[in-house]
Amino acid sequence: MRASVIVPMAGKGTRFGAPYPKELHAVSPHRTVLHCCLEPLAALDLTQVRIVGVVGAGRARSMDVIGEELGGRGAEVVFTVQNPRRHGPGLGGAVRAGLPYCEGVTAVVLPDQIFTTGEDDFAEAMDMARRHGRSALVHPTTDPEVLRADGAVALDRRTGVITACEEKPQRGLDRFDGLWVVPMVSPGHRELLPAVASDPARVLCGAAYVEVESYVNVTRPSDVWGLRCPTY
Repeated sequence: MRASVIVPMAGKGTRFGAPYPKELHAVSPHRTVLHCCLEPLAALDLTQVRIVGVVGAGRARSMDVIGEELGGRGAEVVFTVQNPRRHGPGLGGAVRAGLPYCEGVTAVVLPDQIFTTGEDDFAEAMDMARRHGRSALVHPTTDPEVLRADGAVALDRRTGVITACEEKPQRGLDRFDGLWVVPMVSPGHRELLPAVASDPARVLCGAAYVEVESYVNVTRPSDVWGLRCPTY
């Protein structure tokens, strides 16, 4: 099964407060945030995966990491530039810039979100997207501060689908019990994917899901203190 993974790396990350892209912040010797974010992809058959890195200025080292970590394991790796005037700003624009280079099921892996999965979970979620059109890796949580800061979802454990989704909700938090981590769509639903940044319900409501084992959204250096990078 051919699949594609968009890795958007064109943002400035000014809130992180470092003079370098936050995905290059060190977690341990020789391992950056980006290394940790990419590691779950190693559980896939990377010879069947195209990695689409969407970059802006100052991302040469980030491009090297993707080439070394995933290209070195057999993935096809391509890069493209996000042009805000052509593609739009932010995450939605980055996804839009990457879509022309995608084939098969397409996922978006954010370079500042570290998560761990079971050995077959990523592949299972991709197969769900292939069969049902849309899927996601999700992180179960009811922490109100976490829900306010991320893309919140409501999970129906009886049917295994996402029933509601809102970006950074400030009210009605008792409706939600998780966060979306990696959205995935089949080729027939690919045009919806840029909306995951602004209107995630369009992409994820009704989507099947697989729960990740752990999750950290890296917004400041202290988020990775004491963290161990996952290995597969």
